[in-house]
Formats: sequence, C-alpha cells, structure tokens
Amino acid sequence: MESTPAPGSSDQSSGSPAAEVLKPRAEDGSVAATPPAATVVPATSDEGKKIRRRTYRPSHRATFIALGVVAGILAINGAVLGFVLKNKDASNNAASGQVTISADVLNQIGVNKNTIGNSTAILTVGPDAQFKGKLSTAGDVNIGGQLKLNSKFSAADAALAQLEAGNTSLSKLNVSGDSTLTGLVLRNNLQVTGTSQFLGAVTMASLLTINNSLNVVGNLAVGGTISTAGFTARNLASTGTLTIGGHVITSGSIPSLSPGSALGSNGTAAMNGNDSAGTISIAIGVGASSGTIGTVAFKTQYNTVPRIVITGVGTGATFYITNPSTGGFGVSVASALPPGGYAINYIVVQ
Repeated sequence: MESTPAPGSSDQSSGSPAAEVLKPRAEDGSVAATPPAATVVPATSDEGKKIRRRTYRPSHRATFIALGVVAGILAINGAVLGFVLKNKDASNNAASGQVTISADVLNQIGVNKNTIGNSTAILTVGPDAQFKGKLSTAGDVNIGGQLKLNSKFSAADAALAQLEAGNTSLSKLNVSGDSTLTGLVLRNNLQVTGTSQFLGAVTMASLLTINNSLNVVGNLAVGGTISTAGFTARNLASTGTLTIGGHVITSGSIPSLSPGSALGSNGTAAMNGNDSAGTISIAIGVGASSGTIGTVAFKTQYNTVPRIVITGVGTGATFYITNPSTGGFGVSVASALPPGGYAINYIVVQ
C-alpha cells in the first residue's frame, strides 16, 4: 500500500505532521478510486498542541495504607491457616496417643519438672497417672504403695522381701531363707535336703514311705495296723488286746543274785536272763537245808511290785517266792535238796 499525504497537510514548525491517509490500490498496482472522504479529526487541538494521556500517581500515604490493608489480609489468612493446622495436629496427636503438656500446665496439676540432664532431677506427679502404652525405665523403680497387676508379671530375676499371691504357678522355686506358707499344694514331688519341722498336724492322704529312721518325740497315734519288720520301744503301752503272732523275746541286763544258806557247804548259785525272765542255776552242796536259795536284785526297779512266777526244771522240789518287791525277790525251797545241780525259771510281769 502506498501512503499519500493528506491534502492540506504541511510541515509546521510548531505542530506535529498531519495523519497520513491510506488509500487502497488496484490489482495492477494503480491507486483505486478514493472513497468519499470521511471527516478526519485533527490530531491537534485548537492551540496546535499534542493531546497527552493523563496518568494517576497515588500519594505516599495512600500507598502505605494500601500496603497495610494487604498485610492485614495476609495476617488474617495466616492466622486462620495456623488455627486449622493446629486443630489438625491436635486431632492427630489425640488419635496417636501423644500428648504434649506445657510447663505452665504441669505446674498447675502438681508436676515438678527439673532441667533435663541433671543427675538429681526428679519428676514428681501429684495426681493419678495412666500410661496407655509401654513404659520403659533405664534405672530402678521404687514403689511406696501396693503394686497391682491385672496381667502377667515377667521378671528375669526377682528379689522379694514378702510375696502375697493368690494363684501362683512356679516352674522352679529356690528358697534359701525362712518361708511362711498358709496353704501349700504340691502337684509333684517335694524334696527337702535339710531338717523339716512340722509344728502343726500333718495329714497324709496316701502312702508315707520313710527310707531311713523315724524319730517321734511325742505320742504316735495309729488308727490302722502297724506293719513293721522290726519294732523297738522303750515303753510300750496297750490299752486294748495285744496279740503277738510270734515269740515274745525279752532282753536287758542280767540282774544280780546273792546265794542263800539253803545251798549247803560249797553250794553255788548263778543266773542268766533279765528283769523280765530268766533262769537261776544252783548247785547244792553237803549239808543243805530248807530256806532261801538266793536273792535276785533287778537291774531296773519296777514302778509297783510285779507279779513273779517261778518253776523248777526237772525236779519235784517245791520252790516258792519270798519277799517280792519293786527291787527284786527271793527264791526258797520247802525242804533240803540232795546234792546236785538244779534249774529254776522265772517270769516277772508288772
């Protein structure tokens, strides 16, 4: 397109050049017919000056006010966002079981917390405390009151000054000191290495087997039958019938025997047995007579005068007892015996 100066336009020293009017060209390059001229608004004012665009410049005061308003809006948005995030963190902490308590709140509820790292730091909790999770302590734990466990108690090594337990299952128990048990039920074997003392009554519902000796200082009451291979008793008392299926064998020291005048010249007397039973052997000398053959003195006196039975062995002579007492008895003959040897058996029963 070719620019053609508008009619009436000329260079003016004091003004701006006039606006150029564009005209269309034909296909062959010639200038096309000019359409009806439109009214062109002159680019200059009556005074011939250029029209300037007006711009608004705010004052410093208005700028500061605007910045303050923007900063206030941003602060309000930040406060709202912080409040939302804080509530979200609090809900997350409550859901995870983590609670953070400030120092002021600790002081209000009676918790005294010293500086961390101090070897003498003590954390004192006044009210009740509950730990929903696990509690681990690196040092010792001292409990002034009672310790109540609603679940299982596991310890690799436990030293207890006093233990009170209801239903307790122990796979192994070693007791080095004294133990006081109100009720003890053993499902398996009981082995006691040292001396055992039962101060109260002992009841055995089943068989009691003693592989060694049994010493009973007090009385022994047996409601059933006593079966024993050997029975030795210093004193044996039976309030009922005493049945012995075998022999009755007495034992003890031999009593002493003093010869009597009825033995005659060179006569002798000796005995073999004990305080319960025995045999008196005599040898009659020349010039024997009736009277005392000998006097027996018991090794141990009886509490009361016993019952004494004597019987001559292999002779028809009449022997009788004289002066029976708790300490002994005398044996006499009714008539003089011819020289020779004689035997007299005796039994003493109180």
